This record gives sequence, structure tokens and C-alpha cells, in this order.
Amino acid sequence: MIKITTKSTNTSLPLQIIKGSPKQRNKMASRISRQFYTKLLSVSNGNSCSIKDFCENLNKLLHNKINFGIFKQENPKYKGSIKHNITGTTCNSNGIISLLIDGYKIFLPLDKNGQNITNKFTAIHEARHLFDHVFNPKTNQYRLQNLYGKIDFESKKDYLSDMFLDKLDNPVNMKKFEKSVKELTDTMPDDITIDALQTIRNRLKSEINAYGDEMRSMAKGFGLFYNFPEIIITKIFLNDNAKFKQKLKFANALLKEKLESARSTHRQSLNF
Repeated sequence: MIKITTKSTNTSLPLQIIKGSPKQRNKMASRISRQFYTKLLSVSNGNSCSIKDFCENLNKLLHNKINFGIFKQENPKYKGSIKHNITGTTCNSNGIISLLIDGYKIFLPLDKNGQNITNKFTAIHEARHLFDHVFNPKTNQYRLQNLYGKIDFESKKDYLSDMFLDKLDNPVNMKKFEKSVKELTDTMPDDITIDALQTIRNRLKSEINAYGDEMRSMAKGFGLFYNFPEIIITKIFLNDNAKFKQKLKFANALLKEKLESARSTHRQSLNF
């Protein structure tokens, strides 16, 4: 069996800095995010900020230990996004494929000169995703080995992720959503569904964090007055279309169910 692993560099802070439980690491990410957007707001005016200020403040808080690059968001589907910077792959004699990652690529709305970020609140949103990655190294591990050579299951896994995180144009009925998800996962092996749900769970948590910090930064100081319409629009979107908190609760319950099923199958295979 071919195994795919991930080799990451410049993606997380040293263990002595981020050591702790998941809850403690989330608090660390929240604290540093708050420090970041408070400083960024103090050195910028209006809705924009300079790339220079954005990068300098990130590097200062991250002790210049995280590699990241800023790129223009060209995909009209997204205001901003963040991806691992995949630099290549290696394969050893045992058939173990290593995916090489060196830091991150952050895609943001930029002006024509490429010197300024035209929506600093989108930048704050993506920065929170970065902090969640930096303080939770497990999120930098790709879960791919169960999918190698299984194109059909790979497409289903991608579609499952889209259902939770990308199909957000219309209001969501959770009962119909849960029914559709269960129908899809019932056609997938438990191990692939478990890997998918673990990744989805991490991404949902980060979206909840990122939108929370985005709206808190928009409401800071006089921003509550100037950004009030956008804050309301965002809240309506989260409550009606995204429903990340409800989806997270459901994902956790379904993950528990699939783990119990996988363990039961394993016990039966051992004749226990």
C-alpha cells in the first residue's frame, strides 16, 4: 500500500510556545489575533491597509518563524483565502510519498499597484485562519493515504467538504442538509468519511473563529457605526446560509457515529 505523508516547514511555532490542550491553543490563537487586528486598525484608515503594515505586524507576532506570501485573490468566488505553499513531492524506495509544504499563500483583495489590501477586514479574517494553523500543527497534515487511486471516493470527499463549507449561496435547511450528507457518506467507506469529517471539523472551527474576529474588528471603536450594515449582512449570512455552528455540531455527531462503526467492524474482524 502506498502511504502519503506531509513534511511541513515554517508552518507552526515551536512546541514550547504552542504547547497545551486544543482549548488552550485556541485561546492562544484568539489572543494573538486580537493583538494583531487591534494594531492593524490603529495604523490604517478606512477599509484598506498596506501590505507592508499587514506583513510587519504578522511577522512581529509570529517571531518571524512562519513563511507566508501575499497574492491577489483572483477567484471571484472568494473575498480571500489561505492555502499551504506546496513546493513539491518526494518518494522513497518503500513507496512513501511525502508532500512538501513550506509555509502559506494568503490570497487577498489588492489594489492595482499591489501595494495595498482593499479590505482589511478580509485580511483580518484570513489572518485568523493563519493563526489557527500556526497554533494547531495537526491541521497542516493532509489526510490522503486512504484515497490513493480511488478517484470516485476522492470526488465524493471533495463534494462533502463543499456541502459543509462552500455551498453557501442559499439558506440552509438543516434537516435536509443532514439527510443529504448521510446519504452521501453512506456510499463512502468509514475510514474515508472519518478523515473527511476530521478535516471538515477543523475548517468549520476556523471559519467560526475567523468570522467572529472579522466582525469584532469591524465593531471596534467607531467601526460599529461605520460598519453596522456590513456587520448585519454578515450575521444574516452566517445565521441563514452558512450555519457553521450547527454544521459543526452535526459533523461531530456523525464523526462519533462513524468512529463507533469503524471500531465495531475492526472488533468483528478480530473475532472479538
